[in-house]
Order: sequence, then structure tokens, then C-alpha cells
Amino acid sequence: MSPLRVAAWVAGVALLVGAYSMGHHQATAEGAAALAAYQRGVAQDAAREASARLDRYHAQAVAFDITAHQFTEDQARAKADSDRVAADLRAGNLRLRDRWATQVRANEVAIAARAGDADAAPDDRAASAGRIVRAAAECDAQVRGLQSILSKERE
Repeated sequence: MSPLRVAAWVAGVALLVGAYSMGHHQATAEGAAALAAYQRGVAQDAAREASARLDRYHAQAVAFDITAHQFTEDQARAKADSDRVAADLRAGNLRLRDRWATQVRANEVAIAARAGDADAAPDDRAASAGRIVRAAAECDAQVRGLQSILSKERE
């Protein structure tokens, strides 16, 4: 083989290797750029999701705070209602139903038989009625609060 042919042959192989290297480098650069763009998109999606999750959490916390405040007000209202019922019963502004009145009359007979403090019976009945009203109102307030929390949580 002549030296000119060998030189041409070496030059051709060098040209092929160079072209391959350029193509490989270009593909690697394009792949790295595509991967970086994909990673940026994933990071942006994750940031948006985290922000949305934080917004939902904050809205839920505000709703729970409002519910807790309403529950506290309902508890105070239950206490006031029970005190009002007891006071109205003592003052005669409120009367119990007949089925309670029958029980009251039977209780008065038992109290008179014991020769105890007969004047305490109306106060005991009024206080008991007030406690019943308060317990019912507190239960209602608790049910409303729990239902509100569940509905806010499921939104």
C-alpha cells in the first residue's frame, strides 16, 4: 500500500471518528438539556402541589378555628339557657309538663313524709331541669361542631 493511500485511509477513519464524536457530543448535550427541562418541570409541579396542599391546610385550619369558636359560644349559651330555665322554674314563669308534674306531686308527698326541708324540692327540680337543658344543649353543640369539622375536612 502506498503511503498516500494509507494517509487517505487514516484521514477517512479520523474523519469518521471525528463525526461520530461530534454526533455523540451533540446527542449527549441535547439529552442533558431535555433531562434538565424535565427535572425543572417536575420540581415546579411539586412546588405547585405543595403550595396547594398548604393552602388547603390553611383553609381547613381557619374553618376548624371558626368551628371551635362557635362550639365555645354554644357551650356558653347552653350554660345561660340552663340557668334561665332553672330561674324561670323557680319564679313560676316556666312550668313542667303534666308527666313531670305527676312525678313532682309524688316527690312532694315523699318529701313531706320525711319531714325534711320541703322548700328545697322546687329548687332541686329547677336545678335538675336546668342541668337537663344544659346537657342537651351541650350535646347539640358538640354534634354540630363535629359535623362541621367533618364537612370542612371532606371539602
